[in-house]
Amino acid sequence: MHRPALKVVAFAALLAAGSAQAGVLDLGSMMGGANIYTLGNFSARSSDVEGAVIAGGNVNISAYSINANKRAAYGSHAVIAGGDITLKGGSISNGKMYAGGKVTLENATRPQSTSTSPVDFAAASSYYLKLSSELAAVQGTGSVSKLWSGVKLTGSGLGSVDVFNVSADMFRTSSSWTLDKLVAGQTLIFNISGESATFNDGGISFEPLSNYNVLFNFPDAKALNVKGIIGSVLAPKAAVTADWGVINGQVVVGSWNSTIQVNSNHYFTPTQLAGFRDLQTDPSNITVPEPGTLALMLAGVGVAFASRRKRIRAIPAAA
Repeated sequence: MHRPALKVVAFAALLAAGSAQAGVLDLGSMMGGANIYTLGNFSARSSDVEGAVIAGGNVNISAYSINANKRAAYGSHAVIAGGDITLKGGSISNGKMYAGGKVTLENATRPQSTSTSPVDFAAASSYYLKLSSELAAVQGTGSVSKLWSGVKLTGSGLGSVDVFNVSADMFRTSSSWTLDKLVAGQTLIFNISGESATFNDGGISFEPLSNYNVLFNFPDAKALNVKGIIGSVLAPKAAVTADWGVINGQVVVGSWNSTIQVNSNHYFTPTQLAGFRDLQTDPSNITVPEPGTLALMLAGVGVAFASRRKRIRAIPAAA
């Protein structure tokens, strides 16, 4: 007679377990710690990437330097390409190269080659597209608002991780940051909507963010101009074609044809994020409660069942 009530309790416990879901947000491991990963082609001239480069398509560079700062991917690779590698003047340093197609080098020293790619390009590209989409669905904990000619960033005051969901237009002409209720060293995640995104029209300086673990996620962007930033970038659908400037962090984009310099600092540190499903440990669409949460859930159901038994025993038997 009372079984439906018990089912309701169990269902409520399951819901509570789902709401307590938290996963590890990890940008770098699927690209082996590379400085930049492109789902498609990587083209550049007269600039450099201080760490390793991985491209799902071709790598075509001239008067260009890769991995001078000894930040190899997968421990030993300076450049990895699913297609051809073409270098006309410049250097590929401190690591091996892998090309799924042909290699053409002019006025450059040939690094050691490997015959097997350490990257599953299809899996990595799928991962980053899904990562960007699912990260964009995480509920915000802070806010971004206009303040004079700049923006005011207000966190939760709790430290650890703050998520900010904001339109790209908010940053287009901003010239300054004002930070409030943030704790130095915490993680800041920006989910930035809009098919075209740029930061630098107002000459904004990102130095105020240099003491934080920062990730800019652009789930919708097809065109991206983020030169001059401190923080890592996730924009797996975007083409980067802007010239000159600097990005300090890891970069994941759809394609790259730019002279923007990419520095091997401010790599994103993996972090536990509430409301986010760890795509590497749980690639399905099913949310599985963590062992501790599951134990609490079962304990709650057990208490409810015990209480029900006591109530039944307390009812006098019918004469």
